[in-house]
Amino acid sequence: MRPRILITGGAGGFGRVFAEEMCRAGAAVVITGRNSTSLQQARHELLDLCADVAAVTADSTDQASAEAAVDAAEAAFGPLDVLVNNAGVTGPTGPAWEIGQDDWWRAVEVNLRGTALMTAAVLTRMLPRKRGRIVNIVCHTGKDRLHHATACSVSRAAVIKLTEGLASETRGHGVTVLSYHPGLVDLATAVAGSASAGSARERSIAAWGDGERAAGRGTPAAEAASVLRRIVEGKADHRSGEHLTVEDPLVRTAWEPMPLSW
Repeated sequence: MRPRILITGGAGGFGRVFAEEMCRAGAAVVITGRNSTSLQQARHELLDLCADVAAVTADSTDQASAEAAVDAAEAAFGPLDVLVNNAGVTGPTGPAWEIGQDDWWRAVEVNLRGTALMTAAVLTRMLPRKRGRIVNIVCHTGKDRLHHATACSVSRAAVIKLTEGLASETRGHGVTVLSYHPGLVDLATAVAGSASAGSARERSIAAWGDGERAAGRGTPAAEAASVLRRIVEGKADHRSGEHLTVEDPLVRTAWEPMPLSW
C-alpha cells in the first residue's frame, strides 16, 4: 500500500525537494502552504513524477486552517501515514533588543506554533489508528546558536523539545516523532542572489551560508532528501524523540532505495 504523506511548506525549498523524492518513491503526496499560486504550480510540476499529488492552501499557525488541511489531505488520499513539518522561517536578524518584536514573535509562531498545531491535528487521527510518523524539520540553530538569530534559535530549540515530549506521550501508541536537521542544504534557489537582498545583517548571514556551501560544507539536496526518506520509511522508529541529523551514522548507512509500502 502506498504511503500518504503531508508536507508543510512543500511548494519550494527543501519541502519541494522532498516532495519530489516521495513522488519518485510512489507515495501519495499532499503539500501545503499559504501561497495558493505557488502551491498549484508546484503540484502541476510534481504531477510529472506521480499522479497522486494534492495541494492544500493552509496557514499552519491557525488551528482551524491546520485542521482543515488535514481533513482535505485525508479526503484526497485516505488516512495519513506521515507528517513532515517543514514550513518555517529564519526570522529577523540582529540584536534581540533592536529587532522588531512583532517580527521576532512571528518567527516563533511559524516555527513552533505551526508545528504544534499541525502535529495536534494529525495526532487526533493517527493515535486511534495506532500508526504514523511525524518528522519535524529543524536547523542547527536549535542546538548551536547563530549570532543575531535568536528567534530562529529559540523556536527551533523549542521544536526539538516538543519532539521529545510528544514522543514520550505517544510511546506505546504506534506513533514515531523525530526531529531532523538536513544540514546546510545546497539548493539552487537558496544560493542564487541570496547575498544581495535584505538588510546588511541578512546579507551577511546569507553570504556566510554561500561561503559554507562553496567550501564544500553544504549538504546536497538529494542527499538530505534521501536521508529523510530513510526516516520516513521507519529506519529510525526505535529512536523516537531523538534529534537526527544528515550526519547521523544510522541514516547515512549505504542503502538501496526501494518503493515505499506500508
